[in-house]
Amino acid sequence: MFEYLAELYNKALLVSENREVFSYQVLISLSYLLALIFSMIRAVKDKELFSDFLTIAVVVTKYMLTTLLMEYALTYIQENHAVDNVQNVYLGLSATSLFSMYVLAKLHEKFSYKFGLLFFCVIKLTVVLSIAHFILWFKFVVLDIQAEHAYIHYMYSFIVLYISIVLAVVMLFPGLLKTKLKLLLSPSWPFGTKN
Repeated sequence: MFEYLAELYNKALLVSENREVFSYQVLISLSYLLALIFSMIRAVKDKELFSDFLTIAVVVTKYMLTTLLMEYALTYIQENHAVDNVQNVYLGLSATSLFSMYVLAKLHEKFSYKFGLLFFCVIKLTVVLSIAHFILWFKFVVLDIQAEHAYIHYMYSFIVLYISIVLAVVMLFPGLLKTKLKLLLSPSWPFGTKN
């Protein structure tokens, strides 16, 4: 299991000079675009909360921007064979996640006074994602620890892929958040919130 996570991390998310530019993130991006198309269709047929449409639109936009940012970083590494300053990309990913939550909240205040289950799920998952990006940036850049503590890389890999896949699933099928599967798809914190 540990070896599988290590291989998954090295193939999908590790920023290194030998990394192929095309990644699994592109496939996830396609599923996000599909979710946006389905959301538009459901919204036109008046079968979806406007909150869900806004949430999906913001998540897809943020994901496309961060995917482009990561692909640009990987291309730079391949062309220049240097990883040093490129590891700041993780701080950029963390900041982009936080900014997307701010934009999402502002859009809801302006256009939709009703906050759907998908909104709360996305906010919680984005907080976890932002923290994961920040921890990896802190390890690489601030502490300047490159190879040691590899378990952090594997945890990061698992968290990012899990959240990316969960977001794709809940955006494609927002009704799942009304079932018992919600426990697997959305964190149940902070305690006491009813969403």
